[in-house]
Amino acid sequence: MRLRKPPLPFPRPSRSRGSVLAVVLVVLVAMMLGGVSLLRSVDTSALLSGNLAFKRDSVNRTSIGLNEAFKVMQTLDFLEYQANDAGCDPGPCEKIDKWLPLNYWPRLLETDASGVPLIIKDKAAFDAKFKTIKPVIQDGQEVRFLIERMCSDYGPSDEKKCSVSDRYELGGSYRQDKPGSISLPLYRITIRSDGVRNTQTYVQATVTTRVK
Repeated sequence: MRLRKPPLPFPRPSRSRGSVLAVVLVVLVAMMLGGVSLLRSVDTSALLSGNLAFKRDSVNRTSIGLNEAFKVMQTLDFLEYQANDAGCDPGPCEKIDKWLPLNYWPRLLETDASGVPLIIKDKAAFDAKFKTIKPVIQDGQEVRFLIERMCSDYGPSDEKKCSVSDRYELGGSYRQDKPGSISLPLYRITIRSDGVRNTQTYVQATVTTRVK
């Protein structure tokens, strides 16, 4: 008799442990996070570009305040009252009612660490004190300016208490330092520009008058 061999057992199917599913889920999460990060990056770039554009426009608008300040400095009232009596310290100041309508002060005012006068940083206080010249409003921008004589005290300008330009001989244009020449005081013009999206810009210029 022939002996029959027992049939070989069928191999058991291996159990699926879900490793492939876990890898796919991790890849999907990474792709989702990458897409969200990309969208946020695009939104941030657009926001920054818009803010820079508004900031640049605010800086450009400060030229309006500078031109208005130049107009004031060319008036006869400014030329007459720019150098005032020394009796203002401690006072009373007889010509203070002449300075305020010109947005002008004959000595440097208190500033912050950046050199910006504190009075112009407070719009309400500035508008209450210098209320004759209204802020220039154009396309949603508000522009204000302040003129300060760069002196530490009141009275006529001299080199001891004021920052002055080169000395010029009356009737000529050649710089001279001799009897008959005069010192021209320097003036600091501070312009504040307030625009959309709460943009706020301060620009300062140092100028002087000319000898006629």
